[in-house]
Amino acid sequence: MAERQIFKSATTAPRAIRDALGILFAQELFAPSQKVFLMTPWISNIVILDNRMGQFDGLNPGWGHREIRLVDILVALTTNDTKLLVRVRTDPHNHHFRAKFFAALNDAGTRDKCEWEESPTLHTKSLLTDHAVVSGSMNFTENGISLGAEMVSISFDRVLVAQA
Repeated sequence: MAERQIFKSATTAPRAIRDALGILFAQELFAPSQKVFLMTPWISNIVILDNRMGQFDGLNPGWGHREIRLVDILVALTTNDTKLLVRVRTDPHNHHFRAKFFAALNDAGTRDKCEWEESPTLHTKSLLTDHAVVSGSMNFTENGISLGAEMVSISFDRVLVAQA
């Protein structure tokens, strides 16, 4: 299947998007993209993978048995020489994530692999890799991924990915 539409809420398919993002990011760690674009007006350090049982140790043995969050994933991508382009809205909500993210990038020595830009009018929500495009109504926040009623489209169609 080249494309999947997910309609979710807190009670209907609440884990579907988190699971799909986990698979997509795992693919990125095995077959890294040259560039990954993440555009989201609001961003938080959301849980992407639950590694408390060690089932994702093969992706990064250094993570340990814990929840793997967006900062962990994005920094791991930069250590695979992937260039990150992150676009967010100019909003105080994003400051905590940016501080944590930049500190982790500095610790990994990969700060030069990330370009961060803020815009007061950003409304687009998408994730674009060399392999897939994710778009829809969801911000990369806990409300977006777990609680809100959201629609997300994930496509692995090469033509659609190239167009994006």
